[in-house]
Amino acid sequence: MFESKQMIEGPIEFTAEVEVDCAASDVFSLINVADPKFRHAQTGASVRAVEGTDNEFEMIMEGLDTVFQFCVIDQVASKRYSLEAAMEPQLFALVKSVETYEIKSLNDHACRVKLTTLATFDDDLSLEEVASEVAMMSMAVTGDLEKLATLAEGGVEALQAMEDAETGLDIEFDLGELDIDWDDIEPKQ
Repeated sequence: MFESKQMIEGPIEFTAEVEVDCAASDVFSLINVADPKFRHAQTGASVRAVEGTDNEFEMIMEGLDTVFQFCVIDQVASKRYSLEAAMEPQLFALVKSVETYEIKSLNDHACRVKLTTLATFDDDLSLEEVASEVAMMSMAVTGDLEKLATLAEGGVEALQAMEDAETGLDIEFDLGELDIDWDDIEPKQ
């Protein structure tokens, strides 16, 4: 009797842009799934080409029981890279995304990277769920570019420090600043 109306029609577009103090060719290596310098491969993910293809890849990240499937749609060395990404099994409400990186060289040691992501979500989400997914995806696209810039400029160690700071794993305790008389503390029996 009642027809369900699709809440999201078509993909939703997200864009972000960042300047990177690194040559365009070096940044291109970090986003190119087929390159050994691919950013996720540098941080421990296992990436392999799908047998019999030259544009399909699978990636497995440590600690996740999900296979990320990539299909390279378009690439122009050091200028443009576009791929479709999906997860098997699907995580959250994201069905797939098409990510397009446009790289503009500013000089021999700097470039501007623009990321446009077309995200397709489950079609049965409520309005509140759509709003939540849009907010998370917007942060993810911006965060993705920030991490790319950090890796390009500072290497894997800088990226790891950034990710540790995000998760709160970089907490340091300086007990010397506390005014505690350790002799007055007695364990409870």
